[in-house]
Order: sequence, then structure tokens, then C-alpha cells
Amino acid sequence: MLNEDRRPVSTGSPADSAPPPGAKTLDTGLRILWALRNHPDGLTHAELTRTLGIERTAVYRLIGTLQSNRLVTRTERGRYQLALGVLELGTAVLPHLRRALAPELRTLAENCGATAFVTVLDGETSCVVVAVTEPSRTFTHVAYRVGTRHEAGLGAAGMAILAGRPAKLDERAEVTAARERGYSVTSGELQPGAWGLAAPIAPSDGLAVASVGIVSIGTLAEAAVAPEVLRVAKRLGRTVTGIRG
Repeated sequence: MLNEDRRPVSTGSPADSAPPPGAKTLDTGLRILWALRNHPDGLTHAELTRTLGIERTAVYRLIGTLQSNRLVTRTERGRYQLALGVLELGTAVLPHLRRALAPELRTLAENCGATAFVTVLDGETSCVVVAVTEPSRTFTHVAYRVGTRHEAGLGAAGMAILAGRPAKLDERAEVTAARERGYSVTSGELQPGAWGLAAPIAPSDGLAVASVGIVSIGTLAEAAVAPEVLRVAKRLGRTVTGIRG
């Protein structure tokens, strides 16, 4: 039987370092959350035991505690996933995140002459806009509201997030192309006449859960604006990692 202290596989979380004395239970619970975060489709009890190298009884005990606090849920197929309680905790970080995003979005909006925005994945199938900055020196531009929600598989922002995650057999060809190119481009997909370009924001220790992009009325010069978006995405990836760490 595997010992709870055994750690054969890294979860890509800060908890991979040795926990302080007396904090093993908390450390193991956090490692479960990080493991589920890295597996959006969920993990079974056996997979959690094998991945983290902890005893089955410890998994049962900790999963029960996490479920009672609405941090983990169990699907009909017997797979454990992160629950809405995690999202509620995450909303407390949004004000700090928006303040960190503001300078980068302002620079991006002015350099590209287009509305700049950050979108985050909400669950497995939808995403929501959390920050928007409009350019100050244009006659016309797209007004994009914070809180706008759409399917993750639609629009430049959603496809960019999916492109920053592992490929799926049924994914759109546009997502595959975005993964190869490093960014996604769409025209008129969410709004007639709107053109968008976005890149995944990927923390250094995990999968993309957000994207940064621009949206304009009419097509912009892709060769000129794509490098700007990619540079900001890279910088924001470091910012997100810093906030989480």
C-alpha cells in the first residue's frame, strides 16, 4: 500500500514542496485540488490515489471534507471535479487581478487601436469577460462589457483558451490551428462585423484558464497586432503565476 508521504508525481502546484510539520493533511487536500485543476474532465478515486501516491483511505477522507465545503463534486460517472466553491473563492481575487491587468490592457488597446480584454474559463463549456479597456484615440471601437459570457468553443477568446489546453478529438479545426499558431483569429463569429484575435494566458505551472485579446470593427493587420497580443499574453502569464503563488 502506498504511504501518504510518497510523492511519485508532481501536480504542478506550489504544494509539491515539503509541507511544514503538522500540515500534512492540509497539504494533501490542496494537492487533490491542484490535481483536479489539471484534469478538467475529472479523476476517479483510483486515479487520484495513483497520481498523488497517497492511501485510498486518505483520499476518501479528504474528498469527503472537500465535498462538504463545496470545493469538489462527484459526477454521475464517478469522477471528481472542482466545484463552484472554488469559483466563489476565486472571485475574491478578481479585484486584485483586474488591477494587475489594467496597465497591460491599456498598452495593448492603444498600440492596436482596438478594444482589449481578458476572458476566463468558467466551468468546462463557457467563458466570461473579466476586464476590458477601450482605446482612447479612435473614432469608433467595439464596446465590450465585463461579464459578457459565451461558449468556450466560440469566438477568438474562447478558442484561445482551448488552444492553451490539451487537444481533444472533437475540437474545432480552428482551435487546432490556433494551438499551432499560438493565437486564434475570428471574424463575425460572436457579433457581425467584429474581428477578434486572442492568445492564451498560460501560467508557468499549468494549463491556460484565460486569454487576452483585441476586438475591432473590421479586420486589422494580423501581422502587426498578433505580436502585440502574444507579448501581453506572455507577461500576463507571469502575472497570474505570481498572484497564485
